[in-house]
Order: sequence, then C-alpha cells, then structure tokens
Amino acid sequence: MNGPLPSRRAFLSNLAALPADSKVRFLGCVRTYSVPTGRLILEHNYPRRKSTSDVPTVSVDINAVLETVTSEELRVGAWVNVLGYVRRSMIAGETIYVEAIMVFAAGAIALGEYERILHESMEVERRVQRPT
Repeated sequence: MNGPLPSRRAFLSNLAALPADSKVRFLGCVRTYSVPTGRLILEHNYPRRKSTSDVPTVSVDINAVLETVTSEELRVGAWVNVLGYVRRSMIAGETIYVEAIMVFAAGAIALGEYERILHESMEVERRVQRPT
C-alpha cells in the first residue's frame, strides 16, 4: 500500500536536530507574521527557560497554505498546530525552517498536559528504538 509518510510529532525546540525533509507535526505560538514573505515565527517555551530571549523559535513558510489559513491563526499569541517539512536554508548560515502543508488552530489547549503527554510519548518511542 502506497501513501504519504506519517509525520513525526516533535517539540518546536527539537526541530533543528531533525534531518532535512523530515515530515513533522508540532505546536507553536504565533510571535509574528510577515505578510511580504508569508512566514510565521512561532515559539514554544519548552523546555522552560527563564529568559524570554532564549525561547525557541522557528520560521514557518505558509505560502502553500495561505488560502486555508484564517486570520485567527495568524493572530499574535494564537496557538497553532503545524504539519510540514523541515527544510535547511543556506541564507544567513545553516538555519532551519518549516514548509507548512497544513496549519490549524490548537483551540483551548492545556499546554502543560500536552507537553507532559508528548514528552512521555517521545520517551517511549526512544526506548522502543534503543532498548537499554
């Protein structure tokens, strides 16, 4: 059976460690949206950092999904789920961004519970792949 590859759930802070072209799903809070570039800057303070200048961020190219993204999902402070591909950019050194294939509102999310469940799920997957 042929079909699309499944996405890998990840924390925004782990995206840079993934190989280029990895298909990912992650949660982020809109920090800014640039109309001219069609890029969202998302952040998620996980793992927790004391300084707001150290909060992990990622650029998300939403040009391919602009017709389906609502103004609510572009609002600063909105939590959104992103499904897309990790890409490497050589502009300004080796940096990553995500090319979105779907962006949708996270709704009323219990952030702490989401973080705990995703962390535990990723730990189980790690143990299954590399038993100790």
